[in-house]
Amino acid sequence: MKFDRFVLASVATLALSACAGRTAYWESKDSDSAGGGDTTAVDSSAAAPGDAAWAQRGDPAKVQEAIAIWEKAVGCTEGNTSPADRCKNAKVDASTAKVLANITHAYYFWADSYLRADEDAYLTTMDRGVWWGERALAAASPEFKEKMASKAKFYEAIAVIEKPAMEAAYWYAAALGKWAKRKSFAVLLGQKDNIKATMERVLELDPEFYHAAAHRYFGAFYSIAPGFAGGDLKKSQEHFDKSLAVAPYYLGTKVLMAEHLATKEDDEDKFKQLLQEVIDADPNAVPELQPEAVVEQQKAKELLANIDEFF
Repeated sequence: MKFDRFVLASVATLALSACAGRTAYWESKDSDSAGGGDTTAVDSSAAAPGDAAWAQRGDPAKVQEAIAIWEKAVGCTEGNTSPADRCKNAKVDASTAKVLANITHAYYFWADSYLRADEDAYLTTMDRGVWWGERALAAASPEFKEKMASKAKFYEAIAVIEKPAMEAAYWYAAALGKWAKRKSFAVLLGQKDNIKATMERVLELDPEFYHAAAHRYFGAFYSIAPGFAGGDLKKSQEHFDKSLAVAPYYLGTKVLMAEHLATKEDDEDKFKQLLQEVIDADPNAVPELQPEAVVEQQKAKELLANIDEFF
Protein backbone atom coordinates (compact mmCIF):
# COMPACT_ATOMS: atom_id res chain seq x y z
CA MET A 1 0.00 0.00 0.00
CA LYS A 2 1.05 3.64 -0.49
CA PHE A 3 1.20 4.15 3.27
CA ASP A 4 3.60 1.24 3.76
CA ARG A 5 5.96 2.53 1.07
CA PHE A 6 5.91 5.93 2.76
CA VAL A 7 6.71 4.31 6.11
CA LEU A 8 9.72 2.49 4.71
CA ALA A 9 11.06 5.60 3.03
CA SER A 10 10.56 7.70 6.15
CA VAL A 11 12.16 5.22 8.51
CA ALA A 12 15.28 5.24 6.35
CA THR A 13 15.75 8.95 7.12
CA LEU A 14 14.65 8.85 10.76
CA ALA A 15 18.14 8.76 12.23
CA LEU A 16 19.06 11.88 10.26
CA SER A 17 16.01 13.85 11.37
CA ALA A 18 15.26 15.94 14.43
CA CYS A 19 12.75 13.55 15.88
CA ALA A 20 11.09 15.94 18.27
CA GLY A 21 10.93 18.79 15.77
CA ARG A 22 10.44 21.57 18.34
CA THR A 23 11.53 22.92 21.72
CA ALA A 24 8.72 22.75 24.26
CA TYR A 25 7.77 25.62 26.57
CA TRP A 26 8.90 23.77 29.69
CA GLU A 27 12.33 23.26 28.10
CA SER A 28 12.80 26.99 27.53
CA LYS A 29 13.77 29.89 29.77
CA ASP A 30 10.37 31.50 29.09
CA SER A 31 8.70 29.15 31.57
CA ASP A 32 10.85 30.51 34.41
CA SER A 33 9.32 33.99 34.26
CA ALA A 34 5.93 33.52 32.64
CA GLY A 35 3.61 36.49 32.99
CA GLY A 36 6.32 38.82 34.17
CA GLY A 37 5.64 37.99 37.82
CA ASP A 38 2.29 39.85 37.83
CA THR A 39 -0.04 38.10 40.26
CA THR A 40 -3.16 40.06 39.31
CA ALA A 41 -5.92 37.78 38.06
CA VAL A 42 -7.02 38.26 34.47
CA ASP A 43 -10.38 40.03 34.12
CA SER A 44 -12.72 37.32 32.84
CA SER A 45 -14.89 39.96 31.16
CA ALA A 46 -12.02 40.72 28.77
CA ALA A 47 -12.24 37.19 27.40
CA ALA A 48 -16.05 37.00 27.21
CA PRO A 49 -16.39 38.59 23.73
CA GLY A 50 -14.05 35.87 22.50
CA ASP A 51 -16.50 33.26 23.76
CA ALA A 52 -19.26 34.95 21.76
CA ALA A 53 -17.14 34.98 18.60
CA TRP A 54 -16.19 31.33 19.12
CA ALA A 55 -19.86 30.36 19.21
CA GLN A 56 -19.97 31.49 15.54
CA ARG A 57 -16.87 29.48 14.53
CA GLY A 58 -18.63 28.20 11.41
CA ASP A 59 -17.23 31.43 9.97
CA PRO A 60 -13.38 31.33 9.91
CA ALA A 61 -13.25 35.09 10.49
CA LYS A 62 -15.02 34.54 13.80
CA VAL A 63 -12.40 31.97 14.82
CA GLN A 64 -9.68 34.53 14.17
CA GLU A 65 -11.68 37.15 16.07
CA ALA A 66 -12.00 34.84 19.07
CA ILE A 67 -8.28 34.13 19.06
CA ALA A 68 -7.40 37.83 18.88
CA ILE A 69 -9.67 38.67 21.82
CA TRP A 70 -8.44 35.80 23.96
CA GLU A 71 -4.79 36.53 23.20
CA LYS A 72 -5.24 40.18 24.14
CA ALA A 73 -6.97 39.11 27.36
CA VAL A 74 -3.91 37.15 28.49
CA GLY A 75 -1.46 39.92 27.65
CA CYS A 76 -0.52 39.69 23.99
CA THR A 77 0.02 42.75 21.84
CA GLU A 78 -1.80 43.20 18.55
CA GLY A 79 -0.29 42.34 15.18
CA ASN A 80 0.17 39.63 12.59
CA THR A 81 3.44 38.20 13.87
CA SER A 82 3.67 34.89 15.70
CA PRO A 83 2.58 34.50 19.33
CA ALA A 84 6.24 33.93 20.19
CA ASP A 85 6.83 37.58 19.22
CA ARG A 86 3.57 39.17 20.41
CA CYS A 87 2.94 37.16 23.56
CA LYS A 88 6.26 37.12 25.40
CA ASN A 89 4.57 38.64 28.45
CA ALA A 90 1.44 36.54 28.29
CA LYS A 91 0.18 35.48 31.69
CA VAL A 92 0.60 31.73 32.19
CA ASP A 93 -0.97 30.64 35.47
CA ALA A 94 -4.18 29.30 36.95
CA SER A 95 -6.04 32.54 36.22
CA THR A 96 -5.49 32.15 32.48
CA ALA A 97 -5.50 28.35 32.15
CA LYS A 98 -9.01 28.15 30.68
CA VAL A 99 -8.42 30.96 28.17
CA LEU A 100 -5.11 29.38 27.12
CA ALA A 101 -6.88 26.07 26.52
CA ASN A 102 -9.51 27.91 24.47
CA ILE A 103 -6.80 29.52 22.32
CA THR A 104 -5.19 26.12 21.77
CA HIS A 105 -8.51 24.61 20.69
CA ALA A 106 -9.23 27.56 18.41
CA TYR A 107 -5.92 27.35 16.55
CA TYR A 108 -6.45 23.59 16.16
CA PHE A 109 -9.95 24.11 14.80
CA TRP A 110 -8.88 26.90 12.46
CA ALA A 111 -6.15 24.78 10.89
CA ASP A 112 -8.10 21.52 10.79
CA SER A 113 -11.27 23.11 9.47
CA TYR A 114 -10.18 25.84 7.08
CA LEU A 115 -6.51 25.43 6.18
CA ARG A 116 -6.21 21.77 5.18
CA ALA A 117 -5.42 22.63 1.56
CA ASP A 118 -2.73 25.21 2.41
CA GLU A 119 0.27 23.30 3.72
CA ASP A 120 2.27 26.27 5.00
CA ALA A 121 -0.68 28.00 6.64
CA TYR A 122 -1.84 24.72 8.16
CA LEU A 123 1.55 23.95 9.71
CA THR A 124 2.04 27.50 10.98
CA THR A 125 -1.42 27.65 12.54
CA MET A 126 -1.30 24.17 14.08
CA ASP A 127 2.16 24.95 15.44
CA ARG A 128 0.67 28.00 17.16
CA GLY A 129 -1.90 25.70 18.70
CA VAL A 130 0.91 23.55 20.09
CA TRP A 131 2.72 26.68 21.35
CA TRP A 132 -0.32 27.75 23.31
CA GLY A 133 -1.13 24.20 24.36
CA GLU A 134 2.21 23.89 26.10
CA ARG A 135 1.46 27.03 28.09
CA ALA A 136 -2.11 25.97 28.80
CA LEU A 137 -0.91 22.66 30.19
CA ALA A 138 1.72 24.31 32.38
CA ALA A 139 -0.83 26.84 33.64
CA ALA A 140 -3.48 24.22 34.38
CA SER A 141 -1.10 21.89 36.23
CA PRO A 142 1.70 23.48 38.27
CA GLU A 143 2.56 19.94 39.37
CA PHE A 144 3.24 18.97 35.76
CA LYS A 145 5.33 22.09 35.20
CA GLU A 146 7.33 21.43 38.36
CA LYS A 147 7.99 17.84 37.32
CA MET A 148 9.25 18.96 33.91
CA ALA A 149 11.41 21.66 35.52
CA SER A 150 13.02 18.97 37.67
CA LYS A 151 13.94 17.03 34.51
CA ALA A 152 11.36 14.29 34.89
CA LYS A 153 10.45 12.22 31.86
CA PHE A 154 7.36 13.54 30.10
CA TYR A 155 5.37 10.36 30.75
CA GLU A 156 6.12 10.73 34.47
CA ALA A 157 5.07 14.38 34.51
CA ILE A 158 1.87 13.98 32.52
CA ALA A 159 0.74 11.23 34.89
CA VAL A 160 0.30 13.80 37.70
CA ILE A 161 -2.23 16.02 35.93
CA GLU A 162 -5.80 15.96 37.21
CA LYS A 163 -9.15 16.84 35.64
CA PRO A 164 -8.66 20.64 35.75
CA ALA A 165 -5.77 20.19 33.29
CA MET A 166 -7.51 17.68 31.06
CA GLU A 167 -8.83 20.16 28.49
CA ALA A 168 -5.43 21.80 28.06
CA ALA A 169 -3.71 18.42 27.84
CA TYR A 170 -6.10 17.08 25.21
CA TRP A 171 -5.95 20.05 22.86
CA TYR A 172 -2.18 20.29 23.29
CA ALA A 173 -1.75 16.66 22.27
CA ALA A 174 -4.33 16.90 19.48
CA ALA A 175 -2.58 19.91 17.94
CA LEU A 176 0.85 18.33 18.40
CA GLY A 177 -0.29 15.14 16.69
CA LYS A 178 -1.77 16.94 13.69
CA TRP A 179 1.28 19.21 13.36
CA ALA A 180 3.76 16.33 13.64
CA LYS A 181 1.84 14.15 11.17
CA ARG A 182 1.94 16.90 8.54
CA LYS A 183 5.53 17.86 9.35
CA SER A 184 7.02 14.44 8.61
CA PHE A 185 6.73 10.82 9.61
CA ALA A 186 10.04 11.11 11.45
CA VAL A 187 8.76 14.02 13.53
CA LEU A 188 5.55 12.10 14.22
CA LEU A 189 7.54 9.16 15.54
CA GLY A 190 9.61 11.55 17.65
CA GLN A 191 6.48 12.98 19.28
CA LYS A 192 4.46 9.76 19.39
CA ASP A 193 5.28 8.71 22.94
CA ASN A 194 4.48 12.11 24.48
CA ILE A 195 1.19 12.36 22.60
CA LYS A 196 0.24 8.80 23.52
CA ALA A 197 1.09 9.33 27.20
CA THR A 198 -1.05 12.48 27.26
CA MET A 199 -4.03 10.76 25.67
CA GLU A 200 -3.66 7.79 28.01
CA ARG A 201 -3.94 10.16 30.96
CA VAL A 202 -7.00 11.86 29.46
CA LEU A 203 -8.54 8.42 28.95
CA GLU A 204 -7.84 7.54 32.60
CA LEU A 205 -9.33 10.79 33.88
CA ASP A 206 -12.50 10.75 31.78
CA PRO A 207 -13.13 8.30 28.89
CA GLU A 208 -16.10 10.43 27.79
CA PHE A 209 -14.27 13.77 27.67
CA TYR A 210 -15.12 15.79 24.54
CA HIS A 211 -17.37 13.14 23.02
CA ALA A 212 -15.01 10.23 23.83
CA ALA A 213 -12.09 12.03 22.22
CA ALA A 214 -9.35 9.85 23.71
CA HIS A 215 -10.94 6.68 22.36
CA ARG A 216 -11.24 8.41 18.99
CA TYR A 217 -7.56 9.30 19.14
CA PHE A 218 -6.50 5.74 19.92
CA GLY A 219 -8.70 4.44 17.14
CA ALA A 220 -6.67 6.55 14.75
CA PHE A 221 -3.36 5.91 16.52
CA TYR A 222 -3.52 2.12 16.31
CA SER A 223 -4.48 2.24 12.63
CA ILE A 224 -1.89 4.87 11.58
CA ALA A 225 1.07 3.43 13.46
CA PRO A 226 3.04 0.69 11.72
CA GLY A 227 3.42 -2.57 13.57
CA PHE A 228 6.89 -1.77 14.88
CA ALA A 229 5.51 1.41 16.50
CA GLY A 230 2.49 -0.21 18.15
CA GLY A 231 -0.01 -0.39 15.31
CA ASP A 232 -2.87 -2.82 15.91
CA LEU A 233 -5.99 -2.85 13.73
CA LYS A 234 -8.04 -4.83 16.27
CA LYS A 235 -7.31 -2.25 18.98
CA SER A 236 -8.11 0.50 16.50
CA GLN A 237 -11.56 -0.93 15.85
CA GLU A 238 -12.19 -1.43 19.57
CA HIS A 239 -11.41 2.20 20.39
CA PHE A 240 -13.46 3.54 17.51
CA ASP A 241 -16.37 1.38 18.65
CA LYS A 242 -16.07 2.71 22.20
CA SER A 243 -16.01 6.28 20.95
CA LEU A 244 -19.11 5.71 18.84
CA ALA A 245 -20.89 4.01 21.74
CA VAL A 246 -20.48 7.17 23.83
CA ALA A 247 -20.97 9.73 21.05
CA PRO A 248 -22.58 8.21 17.93
CA TYR A 249 -23.44 11.73 16.77
CA TYR A 250 -19.81 12.89 16.55
CA LEU A 251 -19.13 12.67 12.80
CA GLY A 252 -15.36 13.00 13.08
CA THR A 253 -15.11 9.48 14.47
CA LYS A 254 -16.41 7.88 11.28
CA VAL A 255 -14.24 10.14 9.13
CA LEU A 256 -11.13 9.01 10.99
CA MET A 257 -12.24 5.39 10.86
CA ALA A 258 -12.67 5.59 7.11
CA GLU A 259 -9.48 7.53 6.45
CA HIS A 260 -7.20 5.40 8.59
CA LEU A 261 -8.73 2.05 9.59
CA ALA A 262 -10.69 1.22 6.43
CA THR A 263 -7.76 2.19 4.21
CA LYS A 264 -5.31 0.16 6.32
CA GLU A 265 -7.67 -2.82 6.06
CA ASP A 266 -7.96 -2.16 2.31
CA ASP A 267 -11.75 -2.20 2.76
CA GLU A 268 -13.18 0.08 0.10
CA ASP A 269 -16.80 -0.74 0.92
CA LYS A 270 -16.30 0.18 4.57
CA PHE A 271 -14.58 3.39 3.51
CA LYS A 272 -17.52 4.39 1.29
CA GLN A 273 -20.19 3.40 3.79
CA LEU A 274 -18.70 5.33 6.69
CA LEU A 275 -18.18 8.47 4.66
CA GLN A 276 -21.65 8.32 3.12
CA GLU A 277 -23.14 8.01 6.61
CA VAL A 278 -21.31 11.21 7.55
CA ILE A 279 -22.49 13.02 4.43
CA ASP A 280 -26.10 11.92 4.99
CA ALA A 281 -26.15 12.93 8.66
CA ASP A 282 -28.02 15.99 9.91
CA PRO A 283 -25.33 18.57 10.79
CA ASN A 284 -27.80 20.27 13.14
CA ALA A 285 -28.49 17.15 15.20
CA VAL A 286 -26.32 18.52 18.02
CA PRO A 287 -26.59 22.32 17.65
CA GLU A 288 -23.44 23.14 19.63
CA LEU A 289 -21.42 20.87 17.31
CA GLN A 290 -22.91 22.15 14.04
CA PRO A 291 -19.66 23.84 12.89
CA GLU A 292 -17.67 20.66 13.53
CA ALA A 293 -20.31 18.54 11.78
CA VAL A 294 -20.19 20.70 8.65
CA VAL A 295 -16.39 20.45 8.54
CA GLU A 296 -16.47 16.66 8.93
CA GLN A 297 -18.98 16.41 6.10
CA GLN A 298 -16.60 18.43 3.94
CA LYS A 299 -13.76 16.09 4.86
CA ALA A 300 -15.90 13.08 3.97
CA LYS A 301 -16.64 14.51 0.52
CA GLU A 302 -12.94 15.26 -0.04
CA LEU A 303 -11.96 11.71 0.90
CA LEU A 304 -14.55 10.18 -1.40
CA ALA A 305 -13.45 12.45 -4.23
CA ASN A 306 -9.91 11.18 -3.78
CA ILE A 307 -10.73 7.51 -3.25
CA ASP A 308 -8.25 6.43 -5.94
CA GLU A 309 -5.42 7.62 -3.70
CA PHE A 310 -6.40 5.05 -1.08
CA PHE A 311 -7.44 1.96 -3.06
